[in-house]
Amino acid sequence: MARKRVGNKRERIITAAASLFGDKGYHNTTTAEIAEAANVAAGTIYIYFASKEELLVAVFEEFLSAHMDRLRQGITSQQGPEAKLRKLLTLGLELMESNPDSARIFLSQLRQSTTMIKTVVKRSSRAYKDIIEEILEEGVQEDVCREMHTGHTASMLFGAFQSVVLDWVADDCSYPLTGLADELASFVLNGVCRHGVQTPAQEST
Repeated sequence: MARKRVGNKRERIITAAASLFGDKGYHNTTTAEIAEAANVAAGTIYIYFASKEELLVAVFEEFLSAHMDRLRQGITSQQGPEAKLRKLLTLGLELMESNPDSARIFLSQLRQSTTMIKTVVKRSSRAYKDIIEEILEEGVQEDVCREMHTGHTASMLFGAFQSVVLDWVADDCSYPLTGLADELASFVLNGVCRHGVQTPAQEST
């Protein structure tokens, strides 16, 4: 029973920190405020975390590790690269919409964070892009996708995803993010030009 209470305290601290960091920003939130929101003594935070920065890392890792697992599980039931990519984008937006505090932290605080935080975010972003790259490679192998540099393309697709979420966060999460899943998926899968439009390289040949 003692261990369960300890775990609950740590979970409460992380949950409270996520909410406050998302609402006020990392730098404007004090550990005293986090302790009060988590209903623990101020010193209790330092039993689990050496610093506020380490607590922020825990917030990132708690959110991202669980959701990366969910994303991978979500696409296993899909047949074909197109269905997998559409499902991945839909699940990604759903996860952000259902966790707006974490989405705000992940996107809004990144530029103000230290190397330690950026390393965690970079690792998690790499994991998401790896999934995209795997799907694209499958598409190329099955001749569903054109020949491409899958790593660079995965980075561009991930950038489009981030941009959609960033705009949503900047607008105070005031509209349904998941409502954009189909549009984002269609943009990713079909592009913006009609089929048959030549690239500059094709026109010059």
